[in-house]
Amino acid sequence: MLDLNALKSFVLVAETLNFTKVAELRNTVQSSVSAQITKLETAVGRTLIIRGRGQSMTLTPEGEAFLAYARRLLTLSEEAVETVRTSQSRRIIRLGTTVTLAMSVVPGVLAAYIAERPDVQIHIQCDRSDALLNRLDTQEIDVAFMMDQGKRSGRAFVHSQSLVWISAVSFALNTDQDVPMAFLSDGRDLRRYALEALDAVGRRGYIAHLSPHPIGVRAFVQSGLALTIGPTSTVASPLQTAASDLGLPPLAPIALAGYRQDGSKSKDADLLLTMLEHSIS
Repeated sequence: MLDLNALKSFVLVAETLNFTKVAELRNTVQSSVSAQITKLETAVGRTLIIRGRGQSMTLTPEGEAFLAYARRLLTLSEEAVETVRTSQSRRIIRLGTTVTLAMSVVPGVLAAYIAERPDVQIHIQCDRSDALLNRLDTQEIDVAFMMDQGKRSGRAFVHSQSLVWISAVSFALNTDQDVPMAFLSDGRDLRRYALEALDAVGRRGYIAHLSPHPIGVRAFVQSGLALTIGPTSTVASPLQTAASDLGLPPLAPIALAGYRQDGSKSKDADLLLTMLEHSIS
């Protein structure tokens, strides 16, 4: 276990290269600072600072590497303390949702929710729909809002949503052209709905661009290079539902659902689920 006080002294020594100055900054004596550095070196099993007589004080390569981690650990420690201090007695609701929903439907719901529950702090975790149920099961989140994963205990609502073609305002395509599309690179998305719809009308589509993250897919679409598809409620500016004169076929619907932890009796979670349901119904 690394001593936070020792880490603070190490960072100051690395920045000043002066034990005496660090002792003054830390309101202690030089021997105490030196002992803290020695304690760290013993813990990690490496020399971190060269400080022999007649030599300029310098960090060893291991010390340079350790400095970055020391700073991160101190920052995390400060953030943890600040979070506890500022949260006071506020209740916490942990919402799990997809990136797409977090960028479209969720913001409006959050504003309305906090107006009703100003004493609740909301934490948001984004993940794939199929992974969010696991997060519920392991109690990492209290509420999940995502593509429906089937009937199971804890499902609070499910609503059918029309899928639509999504484009940039500048996107142009002749009705006889092949349809360029952008999707997630792992293939676990809505592409089959798009390809099946195009096949049904005898039109060819192709995967023009891929990204491992929904933000990347959005970037391709926003640039006007490709189309993608999504539930109606997820279309948000600067993207739009693709113009009807592009001649694109209708898409099969999908379902969005909200889930709560099994056995949850949280009124705060129930209100959030109710508001999420109203946003898509």
